Amino acid sequence: MSTLTIEHVARIEGHGTITVDVEDGRVKDIHMDIIEPARYFESMVVGRRFDEAPLITSRICGICSPNHMLTSIKALEVALGVEVSERTQIMRKLLVYGSYLQNHATHLYLLAAPDYVGLPSVFPLAETHPDVVERALRVKKLGNDLTTLIGGRPVHPITAVLGGFTSEPEPGRLVAFRDALLAASQDAAATVDLFGSFDEYEFETAGEMLALVDDDDYAIYDGQTGALDAGWRRPVSEYRSFIEERVVGHSNAKHSTVGGRTFMVGALPRINLSRATLGATAADALNRVGLSIPSRNPFMNNLCQAVELVDAAARCAQYIETLLDMGGSTTPVEFKIAAGSGSAATEAPRGTLYHGYSVDDDGIVIAGDVITPTAQNLANLDADMRAFAPSVVDLPRDEFVIAVERLVRAYDPCLSCSVH
Repeated sequence: MSTLTIEHVARIEGHGTITVDVEDGRVKDIHMDIIEPARYFESMVVGRRFDEAPLITSRICGICSPNHMLTSIKALEVALGVEVSERTQIMRKLLVYGSYLQNHATHLYLLAAPDYVGLPSVFPLAETHPDVVERALRVKKLGNDLTTLIGGRPVHPITAVLGGFTSEPEPGRLVAFRDALLAASQDAAATVDLFGSFDEYEFETAGEMLALVDDDDYAIYDGQTGALDAGWRRPVSEYRSFIEERVVGHSNAKHSTVGGRTFMVGALPRINLSRATLGATAADALNRVGLSIPSRNPFMNNLCQAVELVDAAARCAQYIETLLDMGGSTTPVEFKIAAGSGSAATEAPRGTLYHGYSVDDDGIVIAGDVITPTAQNLANLDADMRAFAPSVVDLPRDEFVIAVERLVRAYDPCLSCSVH
């Protein structure tokens, strides 16, 4: 038996290695080794005041910092019995979508796209197709600007707090950004067309698919957890009863299962479960590229991220229209500090993110829990690699490596988040 080690997989967030055991030309085993060290954020918040936890946990990830902050805030609001205004909820949704715009643009163009055009990185692409890279940077900047507009800065927002926001953008800035979002719809549509034109491997995952669901909205900020195959919906407050985590010997990140099955979270599960609540422009884009839903092909996660860019641009423009027309306030509501426990979830760009906390009568955190999207995806990724690798093992070594890495990149993993 020989072992092939693909060290430090490129064009993903964080550091991971793929180990492949081959015997007589057949793949005997393959898995992703997460070599990032554990960071203990769940322990880090214990003993701190409740209002420090969102600021601390946002540091789990620079890309998904708005999602960690808001999910932490929401969980603590449940623990303390805090209810926020509709205006606050819309502002928070805009903050979530800021992370979608910047993350999806970065992943699709800078990390994934080189795989489809036979290039090692985005730099040769910038020389041969500067217009494509300029499009990517425009969309990424739009996401950063939206996060700054709502959250005060592009990374680790500071205006979102328990009960509301410390400040709001002026109406004139909202109007200007609404116009920028509408203008960006062309870039988003071009992204769908680009990724819809790429040839993709024919492959199906055997895993379950989970995402937040809501009959009336594309659920990125709130909702129940839904399972595609099992067909159930469960309250987010029960997440610890249906998601099981276990330690594995080859990884510093835990692996997750639901009902004994590995599962996938992210853009593909979201669209599989919530296609009916996509906006009209996103639904048209999905129909235009002919992706049959539900799809079980994890490589199509890239195309689904592109569709979400279309949805985000149109939806955020409408949210801003609503803010301009509605009254209400985002001034933080008053609440009493008391002992309690609470949990919450949002859809981060890479998938469902769960936070849970308990606080004592003085508002000191006595327990913290986080399950990140990548920590949920890793077991399913390993299973997919074991199923996919035998179909490409006869390729030349370099092409085999690229094919396997392409599957990994389709999951858009954040390995630093996975060892939170």
